Amino acid sequence: MSTATGFRGGAGGGVRRLGWGLADQALSSLTNFALAVLVARAVSTSALGAFGLAFTTYTITLGATRALCQEPLTVRYSATPVREWRTGVAAATGVALVLGAAAGVVCIAAAFAFGGTLRGSLLVLGIGMPGLIVQDTWRTAFFSRLRGRTAFGNDLVWALAQVVLVAAVLVAGTRSVPAFIAAWAGAAAFAALFGIVQSGFVPRPGRTRWWLSHHRDLGPRYLVEFVARNAAQSGAMYATAAFAGLAAAGALRGAQVVLGPLNVLNMGVTSPAIAESVRIARRSPRRMKRAVELLAVALVVVFVAWGVVVYLLPDSVGEALLKRSWHPAHDVIPAYTAVMAASGMLTAATVGLRAMAAAKRSLRSRLVTGVLAVAGGTVGAATSGAVGAATGLALGLWIGGIQWWQQLGAAITEEEERRAAADAPEEPAADPAGARP
Repeated sequence: MSTATGFRGGAGGGVRRLGWGLADQALSSLTNFALAVLVARAVSTSALGAFGLAFTTYTITLGATRALCQEPLTVRYSATPVREWRTGVAAATGVALVLGAAAGVVCIAAAFAFGGTLRGSLLVLGIGMPGLIVQDTWRTAFFSRLRGRTAFGNDLVWALAQVVLVAAVLVAGTRSVPAFIAAWAGAAAFAALFGIVQSGFVPRPGRTRWWLSHHRDLGPRYLVEFVARNAAQSGAMYATAAFAGLAAAGALRGAQVVLGPLNVLNMGVTSPAIAESVRIARRSPRRMKRAVELLAVALVVVFVAWGVVVYLLPDSVGEALLKRSWHPAHDVIPAYTAVMAASGMLTAATVGLRAMAAAKRSLRSRLVTGVLAVAGGTVGAATSGAVGAATGLALGLWIGGIQWWQQLGAAITEEEERRAAADAPEEPAADPAGARP
């Protein structure tokens, strides 16, 4: 890929690879959404709550393992020779297996503190957690090697296996939350095994200690970033409920739902964009910066355009989507569009800092942005309800974004200075004072 063309590649190769990332994320999100709808239609409200808790447990575990395994894998191995990449992926998937098994044990132990549907759900989730985590790690591994089609194929196998197993649950008449979770996790385990076939090698859990030690400069910081990011996202919702009531929180949630497809785009481009940026940065950090700036502009434009389209939807369409929640959510859409636009800008900056392996700088930026976002959302919720919460959250993210780009510029300058010093010819040693030929 030519560095001069950035994400565009020689003949649109970079764009195609980003497209595979988007398609893969859309497929994954669609299957999860379809399963949630199916469970909601098949079980009671309390059972649905148990499913929600189980799924939240999975997403938290997934975020943590992505920080410790998948992001270091993409940063460190995207531009390495094939043999080194295979070694890294075998170790990363092995770590994912170990962490998934550890989380599974915690789920099984926690299950006995509860009863009924939640106990059964956590037990099944605990058994299936290793397969769920390893499957997601294979996806990232393939994207790190610019094999987006292979990653999509793995998720497609998971989706097809889900269809078969969920159909078996429906035919058997065992429409319980544990049965649906078993079908979902069992399909993921099948796709995780298929990842071994696709790659040609197996995970190496024995490399766990080596991996965590070798990447301790990245993984723990990325993990703290994950916690800070989720705290900031949740803070606005809790603040709105606390200061303006549940109805205002519902309006904020409604705006999040109709703008939800933007999250699919955000998540879909991240992994392949980091892999592309790592390669560009190896040749020219300055050109990588221009590439992620272009990505930031593209994401902001698309996000704002989507928000405008959604805001201009006829009330009949909006009511069909959200029913009675449409009108209060409609008032929040402009402000929350600004939130999503800021998230696109921050995604591009994150991609750049990941490409530079500047974990200290990204962690610092994440913490500052998180504090600003929570503070802005809280003040906004206290003064103007859901609209104020979204406005304050957007202001916090945009102001925090200034530091992200400053840190990226500093990281690039630091790397260029390091390369210049490494390339400079050594000066000849000075003759001793008074020496004569």
